Amino acid sequence: MSDKHTASAPIAATDEERARQASEWMESADFDIPDHAKVTQGEEAAASGRAALIAALGSEEAVQEAILGRPSLSGTIGTGPSPKRQVRLPIDLDQALTERAERDHRNASDIIRDALDAYLRAS
Repeated sequence: MSDKHTASAPIAATDEERARQASEWMESADFDIPDHAKVTQGEEAAASGRAALIAALGSEEAVQEAILGRPSLSGTIGTGPSPKRQVRLPIDLDQALTERAERDHRNASDIIRDALDAYLRAS
């Protein structure tokens, strides 16, 4: 029996690069499937994968949450991802935001959303 299946995949800088390298490695002659391994496909593979996710995450509900991703900020299920805005801040404003978030035990996004909501309601 060959020791080829015990080799590790190369390390890359980005997820995309890691995925590409892992794919190439697994499809190369350097990757052998051990004789004792059970290879599944189709429905059997899907059921096996789902069972592994349930075991890893603890429940069917946790798997469903992981599949759906973050909940929508609008509170409506099935509306898709919440819109995302990017904003540049001066260093002093960013520092003040970071300090306030730490002091209030909140994240900066929550503070920005609350501040924008208050500003727009006051207009």
